[in-house]
Amino acid sequence: MTFRIIIVIILLCATGAKAQNAKDRIDRLLDMRDDRSRLHTDTNYLLRLPQRLRLRAIVNASGAELTVKGTSAGGRFRSDLSAQNRYTVSFGASYRGLSASVALNPAHLAGRNKDYEFNMNAYGNRLGADVIFHSANTFSGSIDTPHGTVEVPAGLVRQSQLTLNAYYVLNARRFSYPAAFSQSWIQRRSCGSWMFGMSLNGTWLRTERNAEIGSPEAQLDIVHAGIGIGYGYNLVLRGGWLLHLSALPELVVFSRSRMVTDGVSERRPYTFPDVMSVGRIAVVRHFDRYFAGLSTVVNTSAVGDADRLHLGSTMT
Repeated sequence: MTFRIIIVIILLCATGAKAQNAKDRIDRLLDMRDDRSRLHTDTNYLLRLPQRLRLRAIVNASGAELTVKGTSAGGRFRSDLSAQNRYTVSFGASYRGLSASVALNPAHLAGRNKDYEFNMNAYGNRLGADVIFHSANTFSGSIDTPHGTVEVPAGLVRQSQLTLNAYYVLNARRFSYPAAFSQSWIQRRSCGSWMFGMSLNGTWLRTERNAEIGSPEAQLDIVHAGIGIGYGYNLVLRGGWLLHLSALPELVVFSRSRMVTDGVSERRPYTFPDVMSVGRIAVVRHFDRYFAGLSTVVNTSAVGDADRLHLGSTMT
């Protein structure tokens, strides 16, 4: 028994040593990153938090809305649909700005709906990006046609959407996105910045055949990319409060879409000016070693030809 205990202790020590070596290597790389960052940071405005490890519990609420309008065989139509709101609880850890988290959706676990969402982000003072994927089959709403309004039941329309947002901040010496969204920096004085943005969006929309409302079996695939310039501002208030507001309107510079209805495929042409937009809002309150906050990222797009087929999408 003693021999076995000694072996277990040796293995644990070896494992602990490997983990410590890995941590030391990571710390050396992060020290180099922080040294370069300090050279390009005005510490009168920005300060990196001294705590290396930060734990977070987050309640997330998200939703999606679709507006589709155009012309079909029955005349002009307009459809307004919204998916059920999704609520998740996530628990995460951040070590010197490197973050990992796990999210749980109580409604999904209980089997009440099959909507889901995946988010990943990396916010830096100069560069940052969001990756958002969501899938929803709980869209419901109505369709307005020349013959009247028809209700659309949940489950008839399904959508999957992948969105990548990236930004480049011009005044990274004094303005910090992480101060508002990942809390790895502190904004000490109010400051704003112009920034460049780029977005890539892929939307896959499916409708089932339904004789009662006259909808055919159809699918719409759209991929578009946009670039633009916007502005963000961090307002620092007394008592440890930080308010953030930013907007990045973008012009679609690439678009590719295809519509398949009852097996007949048709490519949809690019229509100028298709637009996209990314808006971010955050409210953060620091309490020495603790913080609490509220933040949101809103993605909107409007693509297509209103006389044929136009798709408006909002995702939060």
